[in-house]
Parts: sequence; structure tokens; C-alpha cells
Amino acid sequence: MALVTLRILDGPERGKAFHQIATPVSIGREEGNFIQLNDERVSRYHLKIHENDGVILLTDLQSTNGTRVNGEVVHVWRLRPGDIISVGRSVLIFGSTDEIAARLAKLNREDQSLSVPMGIDGEEFHFLERSMEGSNIDKLSSHLFEVEIFRGLFKEELAPLHLLAPPDPPLDIPPRQLAQLLEFLQYILIRLRYLTATVHTEPLESKGGEEGGEDARVSLSAVQWQNILDLYARIAKHLESVSES
Repeated sequence: MALVTLRILDGPERGKAFHQIATPVSIGREEGNFIQLNDERVSRYHLKIHENDGVILLTDLQSTNGTRVNGEVVHVWRLRPGDIISVGRSVLIFGSTDEIAARLAKLNREDQSLSVPMGIDGEEFHFLERSMEGSNIDKLSSHLFEVEIFRGLFKEELAPLHLLAPPDPPLDIPPRQLAQLLEFLQYILIRLRYLTATVHTEPLESKGGEEGGEDARVSLSAVQWQNILDLYARIAKHLESVSES
């Protein structure tokens, strides 16, 4: 059993906070949920937050409209302080003020050059940015609940919270599943190897009138571009099927 903190940032129950509540925690529209959301877009039993081997997981309970974490649709996700959970019209943030601050400080000490932003095309990813429009969050009206969490921070300083770092591969899995995982990763690796081999680099004329330098353009054939799209679609399909299994 783990203790977690959740705050509702937006939606019908905006402003409610649940401090150090014991897992598992169910969230949904029905009265039987620990956190009940009066939101018609939320399923009766929408998701649960639970602990497994010391890790806090979010599991979507086959909800009608799905669950997003940091703007990405997820079925199962490892939650970390500062993660934004979006269900229907409701937006929640996971973690206490101290937990979020500690994680943000840790991330700022680490190299984030290989991390990628989550939900870059999703509205949920920009929720905090919209809330903090105008630069410093201290200038916002004090009734905004997120002010109590991020007082004095600029929106750019919060970016590391929603970056996805390269994950460590799972090691403690049975040999048969390990072989399947390795075969899947090997398939992706080989396809990417052939795709990158077909890329052509075209030097561009620099501002000084000379060719080369850092200014260059890479191109590939339409066929290879279709291969990239196919690989993208296959990964997305596998991700969905594994999440729902």
C-alpha cells in the first residue's frame, strides 16, 4: 500500500485536493469511486491508481473516452510527481507540492538532451502553459489552484516534468517474453538501419556563400517515407495491443 496525493486542476470539481490517500484509488463518475467526478464524459469507473512492486501505476478501466497522461493516451502508465491526468473535462495533477518540487530539481540536474516532449499535439500538454499565460505565475489571480503548486516558476521551468526520458529496458521478465521483446526490438532496429542507409545529405549554401557546414538537408525517397509511416503505425498498433492485454 502506497500513499498518493492528487489535486483537481480543472473541471467540475476544480480545487479539490486528496492528500496522502492509500492505494488503490479509483476515479470515476459513480459514487463508489474514492474520487468521484461529476463529469458526463467520465466513465462510471474510469481508472485506478495502484501500487505494484513499489511503482505507482495508472490503469485505464476500459473507459469510453480514454485517459491521457501529459497529453498522451495511455492504458497503463507509471505515474511520477507532476504528471497531468486528463479524463473527460477534468484535469488532475499527481503528487504533492514537495514531491513535484523534488522531482523537478532532480530533472534539472540531469541531461535531458535525449528526452522527448509528451502530448506535443494534444491540448492537455498545453494546459499549464495556458494557465500561466503571460510569463510569471505569481502574476496570476490567486484563485488559480495551480498557483499553490508552482508559485514563482516560469512555464519554461516546468517543461522537464513532461519530458519522456529514454526508458530502461525491462530485465526481470521470463525467457520466452524476453525473446519476443528482443525479436520485436531487432525488427525495428533492422528496418531503421535500412531506412537511414537510404537517406541522402544535400549541402546547402551557407550565409557566407560557401557550401557545407552545419546547414544541410537530408532527403529520402517517397517509398522509404512510406516505410517510415508503416513502421510508425506498426509500433502504435503493438503499443495499443500490449496495453490492452
